[in-house]
Amino acid sequence: MAALAILLAAATGLVLAGQPSGPALVSAAVPAPTLQETVPTRTPAPTPTSTPTPTPTISPAPTYPIEGTYTPPAAPPPLPIPPHAAMIPVDNDAIENILLLGSDSADNYYRRTDVMILVSINKQAQTVAMWHIPRALWVYIPNYTMDLINTVYTRGASGEVPGGGLGLLQETFRYNFGIELNHYARVNFNGFTTLIEALGGLEMSVDCAIQDWRLKDPELDPSVEDNWEIYTLPVGVWRLKPDTALWYVRSRETTDDLDRGRRQMDVLRAMWRQMRQAGTLSQISALWPQVSAIVDTDMTLPDVLDLVPLATTLDLSHLARYGGEIGVHYERTFTPDNGREVLIPIREQLIPMLTDYLTPPTANRLGRGTVTIDVADASWYGIGLAQVAADRLAWDGFAARPLDGITDIRRDLTVIYDYTGQTKGNPLPILEQLLRVDPQQVIRQPDPNRTVDFRVEIGTQYHLCVYGGAEDEIVSRTPAPGSVLSEADLRVSACWMRFRAQVNVRSGPGTGFPVLDVVIPNDDLPVTGRNEDSTWWRVDDNGETGWVSGEITSAETVGDCSGMPVAEG
Repeated sequence: MAALAILLAAATGLVLAGQPSGPALVSAAVPAPTLQETVPTRTPAPTPTSTPTPTPTISPAPTYPIEGTYTPPAAPPPLPIPPHAAMIPVDNDAIENILLLGSDSADNYYRRTDVMILVSINKQAQTVAMWHIPRALWVYIPNYTMDLINTVYTRGASGEVPGGGLGLLQETFRYNFGIELNHYARVNFNGFTTLIEALGGLEMSVDCAIQDWRLKDPELDPSVEDNWEIYTLPVGVWRLKPDTALWYVRSRETTDDLDRGRRQMDVLRAMWRQMRQAGTLSQISALWPQVSAIVDTDMTLPDVLDLVPLATTLDLSHLARYGGEIGVHYERTFTPDNGREVLIPIREQLIPMLTDYLTPPTANRLGRGTVTIDVADASWYGIGLAQVAADRLAWDGFAARPLDGITDIRRDLTVIYDYTGQTKGNPLPILEQLLRVDPQQVIRQPDPNRTVDFRVEIGTQYHLCVYGGAEDEIVSRTPAPGSVLSEADLRVSACWMRFRAQVNVRSGPGTGFPVLDVVIPNDDLPVTGRNEDSTWWRVDDNGETGWVSGEITSAETVGDCSGMPVAEG
């Protein structure tokens, strides 16, 4: 995704996924140090003597690492102020950083910016990186105090601050992260839904199913309890209506703010891709009056036009996302004054991540873009799993191509075909980790005349969901104890039965055998054998052997069933 598209996708309304509830804008006041005077008592004595009156003692004022640079806070902050972060060394002529802000309301009043995504464009390397900044991040706000980062823009825009909201954001990012901000764009809920409606809905790859409450109809009164329902968006490729897209980027009932940030970056990428495919990016000059009416930004039309070439040519694999992890980059704690739950930056880990985020991609990552990968749907679910997997691989720099349709063979486990014949420098271990594929699920077929380096066939047990930014939580899927997957095992079954209506699964090849199960329309079962005249097919029904008639019209065999062996009933 290129910067312009991200700006437009955000500018015309994406990054607005806040929640209406949250902490107050200003920290609760802590009483300032007061003079403490010791009053002596007079001790009776036979002869009255004068006792000197001691001078008042003053509690020492707290010292801060900002002394001489910024105005100390009026009251000691509930958590200590960290020292100024060193500026991260970057090529300022090549790097442009745009902060996308999402307001937590439908109006343009100075609300909290509950969505903050920093987009870093490297015009020299032709790459784009996004960093989702948690809204509960506890930072020093220059010339104010320690507070939540989502209050910074509001303080600057509504107070006497040089440069307004952007000026205070720039000072805050320099102090806490060593990052220079160049521009910002701020939007609200209405801008987002307006853009999604103009796009005709948003085609979205969903790699983590999500469940949350939503209004049954966006026109219903949200204050009426019966107007709400539990809604689940499953894994797959879906075209989301404006209200569903807004629900998707806002939801955090079953996840958290870091995962919400992951989804918001996914949506930004999807919007850029859809806008580029529709040719919208070439119409920026004509659309700018509409954009500027929706977006609060310091960017001008010439600023945006300067980004159009990158927006239209950026390779999907040259777009990266960063989120950070709690316990690694952020520490969860509670403020001692009023118990607010906040995240403290762990600079020893966060700054190296931000340095990686701001610098050009390594040769290893850029090299992944030259690796050709075909991704095929072997699940037969027909919900776009090949596209979902290809989009997930793209986040890690792989130029994967989803194939249309489904494979001839249905699989339970995902399989990787390696045609490279390489050992040194082979990206196969990375693919195994990202796709959660055990080495035994890899079929090596070196081919010097290959047209593609790898082929991935996504099985029914596909599950790549990684909530938030915890990429290190990815683990390979391990086969069941004692199982050894041969080539025959990996093929799972070349022959399947698919059902158009309810069909009885019996314990033997005939209607006189007891019914073990009843399958429903759109179910399918792998075929493991047949009777002698192929009028009955033996199937694997969730680990149990059953038989289905081959003469009924409500069931059909799919795939290559010609070599199916005769089995005893």
